Amino acid sequence: MKRIGLLSRKGGVGKTLCSMALAQVLSERYRVAVLDIDPEGSAQAWASSALRQGTPLPYAVHSAVAAAGMDRVDYLVVDTPPNDPKTLASVARESDFVFIPVQPGEGEMDRLEPTLDVLRSGHFKAGAQLGVILNFAERDNLSLAIPAALEQLGYPLVASIKKSVEYRRAFGGLLSPELLEPFRSALEAVGAV
Repeated sequence: MKRIGLLSRKGGVGKTLCSMALAQVLSERYRVAVLDIDPEGSAQAWASSALRQGTPLPYAVHSAVAAAGMDRVDYLVVDTPPNDPKTLASVARESDFVFIPVQPGEGEMDRLEPTLDVLRSGHFKAGAQLGVILNFAERDNLSLAIPAALEQLGYPLVASIKKSVEYRRAFGGLLSPELLEPFRSALEAVGAV
């Protein structure tokens, strides 16, 4: 089983959206589960909403407590809580692929550093692939400057997700194919598919 960790010490950067979108892309060809270890339980809420709407997801979503059957999947996507260095380190040690979602905004690059500090502290699995996902990108100077700033710092930008109300509307269901394309690119960029 391959593990994909979505890590960020900052909340509200779109870890759950990324987790669910990556799982949906992977479920097209593989057996996939999402492990929701965020106490807020956003991934579980997404799956519950899908069931209530009569559109079950093509992958399972488990809490840390009820995680039976995860050993029978090809990919396990782990949605993590914000600002919990111990949990992030634990997930990073076990992940084959690590994605760090960031948002455009003043100080966002500085907020990326604490997450990377966890990885630099020896909590990154040998051979694991890292990718940064720019989430909620707009057509403004700040969003346009982030890719160059990441490149200058040596952080691999693997996808840019445009800010769109359609991502918010997808909560509790499946994302449309056009919304999935950047996530497909992110998986390809790190060699996950």
